[in-house]
Amino acid sequence: MPSEFSIRAATAEDAPTLAALNLACWRETYEGLLPAETFAALTLEERLDHWRGAFQSSGSRVALAFDVDGAAVGFTHWRAHEFVLGGRLGRGGEICAVYLRRAVQRRGLGRRMMRQMAREMRASGCKWASLVVLRDNLPARRFYEALGGRRFGRELSWRGVPQIAYGWRDVAGLAAHQ
Repeated sequence: MPSEFSIRAATAEDAPTLAALNLACWRETYEGLLPAETFAALTLEERLDHWRGAFQSSGSRVALAFDVDGAAVGFTHWRAHEFVLGGRLGRGGEICAVYLRRAVQRRGLGRRMMRQMAREMRASGCKWASLVVLRDNLPARRFYEALGGRRFGRELSWRGVPQIAYGWRDVAGLAAHQ
């Protein structure tokens, strides 16, 4: 049975699509979680600059998901880093973004995109993965926990909004997670 979603690697030509999708997902996800002035600062031009920069940065990997009608409905973004995690230095994957439009959530696409990202990380020599999520974004936290992510480190802050970090010590486990 064919999937109702397709996923492909994004390219620099996708920057306008990513910028618009990024804004739409942020508005759906963060309303009520971010201060109003933060929302006012979110512009298509700022996001377009961000995505153009991401494609110029070496090591950034971005994937786009599309529904059967060809509409962009989600994206992931990660990059490899050398960090000390749990007292060990090693190559790991920093998950910069995982976003899906609300209408396609809870249909398996997020898990599929996370597995694909983890497989890419593993193929590039990454041993572990980490990400940062808004502390009050409980649906996202439950999603990461269901995929085996564990909270670590101290609470962080982004634009005055509390964040927490999640990690996977073994990216192979995330790549195989069902």
